[in-house]
Amino acid sequence: MPPTAPQAAATAPPAAPRRRPEPPVPPVVQAPSTVPPRAPEPRPQPAPPAPPVVPPTPPTPRPPDSDPLAQHVDELFSAAVEAVRAPAETGEQLAPKVTGRASAPPGSRPDRDNRPTEDIRIGRRPQPVVPEPVRADPKPRRVPSRALQPIRDGVPKRQLPRFRDRDPVADMAITEVAGHLTFTPNTITAWYWLPEVRWAFRPDAEREALIVAISEQYAGLAGFRLHLRRTTMPFPADEWARTVDAHTPRPLPPVPGAPSWGDHLVNAQKHLLQVNHAEGQTYLGITFARRTLGDSLSEKISRMFGKGVTESERKRTARLVEQFDEVLGAFGMRGRRVTVKELEWLLYRSVALCMSPPREMSPVGSGEWERGDLLAMTEHIERYRTPYGSTVKLVNRLTGEERHVCVLTVGRMEPLEIPERHEPWLHFHERLPYPMEISSRVDALGQNDTFKNLEHRLRMIRSQQRDYADHGIDAPPELERLAQRALGIGDEVTTGLPIDAARVHGWHRIAVGGNSREEALERARKLIQMYSRELRVSLQHPKNQDWLAREFIPGEPIANSGYVRRMPVKLFAAALPQAASTVGDRRGDLIGRTAGTCRRPVFLDVHFPTEVRERSGLAVFVAEPGGGKSTLMGALGYLASRRGVQVTMLDPSGPLGRLCEMPELKPYSRVLNLTGSGHGTLAPYALIPTPQRTHFAVGSEGDREFQIALGNARAERRMLVQDICSMLVPPQVARESRTATLLRHAVRKVPAEETATLDDIVKALQDGDDHSRELGNLLLDTAEMPLALLFFGRPPEGALGDDKTLTVITMAGLRLPDLKIEREYWSAEEQLALPMLHTAHRLAVRRCYSGDMHRRKLVGLDEAHFMEGWRSGRSFLVRLARDSRKWNLAALVASQNPKDILGLDVQNLVSTVFVGRIAEDSEIAEEALRLLRVPRGVGYEQTLATLSQVEASSQDRLGFREFVMRDVDGRVQKVRVDISYVPGLLDFLDTTPMTAAEATAQESQ
Repeated sequence: MPPTAPQAAATAPPAAPRRRPEPPVPPVVQAPSTVPPRAPEPRPQPAPPAPPVVPPTPPTPRPPDSDPLAQHVDELFSAAVEAVRAPAETGEQLAPKVTGRASAPPGSRPDRDNRPTEDIRIGRRPQPVVPEPVRADPKPRRVPSRALQPIRDGVPKRQLPRFRDRDPVADMAITEVAGHLTFTPNTITAWYWLPEVRWAFRPDAEREALIVAISEQYAGLAGFRLHLRRTTMPFPADEWARTVDAHTPRPLPPVPGAPSWGDHLVNAQKHLLQVNHAEGQTYLGITFARRTLGDSLSEKISRMFGKGVTESERKRTARLVEQFDEVLGAFGMRGRRVTVKELEWLLYRSVALCMSPPREMSPVGSGEWERGDLLAMTEHIERYRTPYGSTVKLVNRLTGEERHVCVLTVGRMEPLEIPERHEPWLHFHERLPYPMEISSRVDALGQNDTFKNLEHRLRMIRSQQRDYADHGIDAPPELERLAQRALGIGDEVTTGLPIDAARVHGWHRIAVGGNSREEALERARKLIQMYSRELRVSLQHPKNQDWLAREFIPGEPIANSGYVRRMPVKLFAAALPQAASTVGDRRGDLIGRTAGTCRRPVFLDVHFPTEVRERSGLAVFVAEPGGGKSTLMGALGYLASRRGVQVTMLDPSGPLGRLCEMPELKPYSRVLNLTGSGHGTLAPYALIPTPQRTHFAVGSEGDREFQIALGNARAERRMLVQDICSMLVPPQVARESRTATLLRHAVRKVPAEETATLDDIVKALQDGDDHSRELGNLLLDTAEMPLALLFFGRPPEGALGDDKTLTVITMAGLRLPDLKIEREYWSAEEQLALPMLHTAHRLAVRRCYSGDMHRRKLVGLDEAHFMEGWRSGRSFLVRLARDSRKWNLAALVASQNPKDILGLDVQNLVSTVFVGRIAEDSEIAEEALRLLRVPRGVGYEQTLATLSQVEASSQDRLGFREFVMRDVDGRVQKVRVDISYVPGLLDFLDTTPMTAAEATAQESQ
């Protein structure tokens, strides 16, 4: 009787180690229920009872040419597959898992879960499984490969592989960006945007108040490191063009063969890009809260779980940030937190110094940047540097742009007198025509830190003095001077105000870029010379340019501690990199650029004061002959006409009439020459239109305003007629007191309506006494002159009505009188020129008051000084200035002397002022400065005298004109008019007489 399974297990001999089967005799094929392809070798066991004798299975025949080992592997795999499929097909379940390590019965093998499996032999019935008691295993268990995982419920269980990914190789010290905060492993920096402040043509008292306010804000940041960055942003020409087009609902229709409205905008954009205008951007970073070791460890642990800086650290720093907001938001800097796009722009510009910025920023509006995301800031820029190179080569590997950058540092400085004599020393570089970058790292020191530093240096000085005395040598006098200076500063620190005690120690860098190494070095040389000549500031060109260039990137360390500048906080506040040089608006036409400390495009929308600022639309142009006021007025009239504005220009001399010959304006313009006009064209009564009831509001209030307007129109007609009659009679008669009385009575008898004429005035005078009849006869004698017929009778039908977009009123060939000469010495033609100019101004404005109130209108009046000496003229300009906002009217008034405008009592109604070249007369210059509302007696008079100045050695014509412009917001800047982007406009506006050679060449053509 064969032994049972337990008996066989007890009497079986120790299992020998498994050996590789011999090729000729294949082993017995076993099919366990869960048998992996390869089982681990069994451990040696104590000697069990001998196993039962099992008859061997006859060997399977194989082909003579097959490999025995390969055949054996195939048989094992087939048996394992059958064993796996069997439970699934028959519904059998696998043996339960046994905790611990158990011995398998004879003929069975343990699987990976130490679960004994049955040894299913071919031709035998499966035997029951008897687990072995659990024993401690002194040796570690071998870990099978992933390919031999246990099979559970028919599905093999696989372990996930572990990968060791490479960390991002960051080129910046910043590890995270959250809103306006940047994080490094040890510091946090809060960034603020500083708006530009007005500096040019500002009283010194206001400048000093601004510097003191900024000094107090810097003193309030004592104990922190500040990073002041000044960068540039290309002017968005495309955005400006869209804005102008949006505010131009009805541009002139295109004319075949002439530039269209779209071509006009394209030419302006190309001009902006060619001139390379750039806008300054100023940022201030405050580094605070040096992170503790615990904060750094917490961040590392948080990053393991995909998080960043801990929330507790953010809350702790939020209190400091609120204090910074309060300090910087006051008068002076008026800083605010940077936006997401602004901080992203700063990082891009800091990495790619002086290079073309990307056209589009990140489309994601979130302000959260993780460490891996920050690679997008640096990976597009490749740096090529050498230890002793004079520049750093930057290459944009996406666009192929190559730029060489030279970094200069501020060295020794002489005492500066700001604002009395010198300009802000960190804004002075913008005089050059190419953009540059500024980076200032400063440590703001409070009273205690400053005093400790002074005490230490005073001890050093005293120690050196004692060394000289011990050796019997006289100490240099400079040691005593330094000691006395240190004592004086120490007294200010201990007894003065906080701004007197505060000091800043810092490093100031300027980055200059060029397309080549030679160009960058040449630009750096010019900058060094300009600072040395104008400000007595030494700019140095250190080595290790790459280290210096990296200082511009927020969060990067100082390259070296050399060239540290120690100065009072007031001197650092006077650096003022955010000084503004902008003037005009951003929705108007391009008229030129600023010509002061920096170059900015100047735009002017003549209806911006009335439509946006709700101010008067009166603009004044003052310049001596040849100063460019007529050309500028003509250019503004052309630009307004292209936008579909109803434009009426009065040019007595006639050159502006050539505007109507331009191809794009010719179908929509006309020239009205008064010297050749018909009878009654300038009839005084008809020049003042009657108000329309539809122009006023509905209701009783509108009725009352309408009646008031009717009364004002009648009164204005009477005043105008009385002044015209006084101009037509001889000056000796006009000066008599009874003349004014007789004219007043005659004007009162005639109804003040549009249908009345001067003939009615003559008839009323002839019906009076002898003096009255004599005055009437004098008027009839004047009416016999050809030019005087313009004032008598009624205007022809349709002469005063015009539907053209541009109308130019001229008096070609008329000789204007000199107001400095008495009227008795005027010729007859000159005597008639005065009333013609007077009524021509009225005719130009009549088109504006006879149309729609809300439609844009522009009127340009030249030679306005002829209106100053008459009551009707002064009242006319005052009414024009007051009604301009209600009628959406832009009025351009030009004169040669600022006194003429000031004498009209309209200075408080002027919104925009252009002052051109003024003769070197201090009184006239002071009146011009009064018109500009800038300080007098501080040196600005010389600025007006040097406008549009040409070198005495040059024989060429001056190709530009300069003005001092004051816009509706009170900003004053020196501007250079540039309208060269309009093809042929300057040729049509040229009023300079041609030379003999030019005239001969033109006649030959």
